[in-house]
Amino acid sequence: MKVNVIPRRMGARAADALWRRARSGSGVWLAAAIVASGLRLLRRIAKREREVVFQSELAAGEQLVIRLVQRGEGDDLPPAEGT
Repeated sequence: MKVNVIPRRMGARAADALWRRARSGSGVWLAAAIVASGLRLLRRIAKREREVVFQSELAAGEQLVIRLVQRGEGDDLPPAEGT
């Protein structure tokens, strides 16, 4: 389980506050605001988007088997049952 140390909204508020102070002309606050904004940008870019590759309803009595196939090993595996 992943625990967020800083909630997303709190990070945005802190970055906004840093930018307000940076506009006053302080180089230290400007550097801090740039770093905070860069971290927010990296977090947004690195966020993994989930992709739906199969969607179907199961009828009564049907079952779904999920099998993990490691990359590079899929060519020599036997076909799944029922295919």
